[in-house]
Amino acid sequence: MGPGGARHRAPEDLTREAILADYRRKTPRSAALYARARASLSGGTTGNLRHFSPYPVYFAEGEASTMVDVDGNRYIDCFLCNGPLLLGHRHPEVVEAIHDASPIGSLIVNPQLAVEAAEQLQQTVASAERIRFLNSGTEAVMSAVRVARAYTRRPNIIKFHGHYHGQDDQFLVGLGPSAEPFGAGVAPASHANTLLLPYGDFPALETMLGSRTDIAAVVLDPAMHSGGLWGSATPYLQAVRELTLKRGVLLVFDEVITGFRLASGGAQAVHGVTPDLTTFAKALAAGEKLAAVVGRESVMRCLDPERPEGTPAVFQSGTGNDGTSGLAAACAAMRTYRNLHKNGGYDRLARQSSRLAEGIRAAFRAHAVPCHVNQIGPMLQLFLTDAPASFARYAAVPTGALALFYLALINEGVLLSLPTSNHIYLSFAHTDADFENIIRAVNTVLTKYDIRCLVHAENSRQGEMR
Repeated sequence: MGPGGARHRAPEDLTREAILADYRRKTPRSAALYARARASLSGGTTGNLRHFSPYPVYFAEGEASTMVDVDGNRYIDCFLCNGPLLLGHRHPEVVEAIHDASPIGSLIVNPQLAVEAAEQLQQTVASAERIRFLNSGTEAVMSAVRVARAYTRRPNIIKFHGHYHGQDDQFLVGLGPSAEPFGAGVAPASHANTLLLPYGDFPALETMLGSRTDIAAVVLDPAMHSGGLWGSATPYLQAVRELTLKRGVLLVFDEVITGFRLASGGAQAVHGVTPDLTTFAKALAAGEKLAAVVGRESVMRCLDPERPEGTPAVFQSGTGNDGTSGLAAACAAMRTYRNLHKNGGYDRLARQSSRLAEGIRAAFRAHAVPCHVNQIGPMLQLFLTDAPASFARYAAVPTGALALFYLALINEGVLLSLPTSNHIYLSFAHTDADFENIIRAVNTVLTKYDIRCLVHAENSRQGEMR
């Protein structure tokens, strides 16, 4: 390139290079660790979501609302390992519970802790008449569906577009407006019994349930988190509950995301709707590995080896279902959630989250950058567009500029989200000062880097492709 050649570079290229250069200067040890990790870990990480360009940041420790990376940089953490850390990192009561349970050993069969954790769930979640613990949200949804099919003796499940229910192949379809599988390797036969419908379209659901007698359950995420955090209207959920009862179809709430996050009793407590089955994970054990299926005793009876004669027998078991750390952490976490609910903690966090959402909106407005913020309780998602808001429309909004914005925030000491994720979670450990610093960092990024030109260039390219 000749002298002055940089003046002829596209502004978006210069902005991208500035963000990447600052990131590389800040995280040289992460770069080195990534090069090392590529030789052992597939993709250099333990999951696809954790990888982002030019290389992921690697962390050394977390405490309350912050994390420290391998370079010694401190960050306000609003990703929270994709949501489990609703109480923040290393919450004292959770840490103490795990320590106190350590003499038990990491895993024993039928521990008393499992009974205690189940009783805590019954005290916290109204629909938890019976409980079965598992290891992950994927396992929980898979098991709930198996129970639903057995109980109703019907093969099909209704799933909604934009709802994510874990990594079982039968649910890795319809994450966007189309019915395409999410990633390769999902055989058509695996989701042949998964029926897709648009969320919120009650007449479509009514028509399907009225015209078929082979549907076991309707499964939904009350936050519609994967589809962009669009949430649920209470009257719609009430109508779905009434319709499923009328048709003899089970209603399954996937509260892996919303469980304990919107209220101690979950989204079902907020909306006043009681499903037949509910799945929990993530915040259930505040960062430790534990999930659960809970529900009506008459339905969960299918899992009982001493079930009444004529009750379908569902097999579900797991080597790690009795994990000591997860059960101990869950007991402490649920006690803490109930205390927070009683003392107004959930209301305070919702107000703080609303102020953060408005602070982000105001920062983008001040810099003339289009930005729409969806917020439900302590969860946010951003869309760099001024198009009218809708699930189908925003599913097509390009995300390259947003990923660079999140990377630029890392340069300023804020992990608002991983660049590949757009999932923003806030915790009870975050302080007012944290929220002020996040808004300050957003303004710094928008002043320091020309995010507007990135959005404009991305939208122009998308328009040309159309």
